[in-house]
Amino acid sequence: HYSLVYATISDGARRAVTTAGPLVGLFAEAPEWQIYDADTVVNYEVGWKGSYNGLRYDLNLFYIDWQDPQLNTSTPNFGFFSVANGDSARTQGVEAQLSGTWDVGTGLNYQFGYAYVDAELTGEFLSPDPAALFALAPDGATLPGTPEHAFNWVFDYTFDINSDWTLFARLDGAYQSETQNSVGTSPLFAQEFDGFAISNGVLTATQGNVSASLWMRNIFNEEGVTGAFTEEFMGTAPDQGFFGNASKDLIALPRTVGFTVRLDF
Repeated sequence: HYSLVYATISDGARRAVTTAGPLVGLFAEAPEWQIYDADTVVNYEVGWKGSYNGLRYDLNLFYIDWQDPQLNTSTPNFGFFSVANGDSARTQGVEAQLSGTWDVGTGLNYQFGYAYVDAELTGEFLSPDPAALFALAPDGATLPGTPEHAFNWVFDYTFDINSDWTLFARLDGAYQSETQNSVGTSPLFAQEFDGFAISNGVLTATQGNVSASLWMRNIFNEEGVTGAFTEEFMGTAPDQGFFGNASKDLIALPRTVGFTVRLDF
């Protein structure tokens, strides 16, 4: 048995970068779009971890202070993908994990994890163009791609089929709540995605240095949308000679079944 209480403070930074964009012609953008500054984070974390009678646990609270965040966006005249600095943002939450063996000697192991995350801007996200009239995103806007709730689980079981063969079985999965497509409120990009769960499984038979695995990913064939190029942004533009529609969703790997043989030597 052991128990440990800990606290950490860490920081990090990303460098300033220049980007490309037209400065003259029909699609000219303001020159301020051509550079964005470095951003910095300071992470504060306190936690408690340990084990008791084969049960392992880990609980922590965290707070991340993000200054001058580099945020994905697009330029106003022709929608070139770009990056610009926000004012500030913060991410705070809690993470918990439990793992152990269901009954010592059975070979059945388990693991559960949960995270609650509250991530939002703490200042307006303004256009780098000083002539812009509106903020790209308001103070308090949810950071994109960040689910408020996330849960994962694993069960695995190992037993001997006979004196030569061992069978390993594993089921695992993860769930995340709804997420936002972008940090702003622009109808060109703003979209909320439903939460989803992905489950996977594998059976592996092993004899000596030979193993054979039958596996399935995304058992229930969840679509699992995590991002999108919306129809509003990627719609038709006949005056530009583009009559199609390139709107698309970024989805999880569809249900996939496979068989793998491995030889170790």
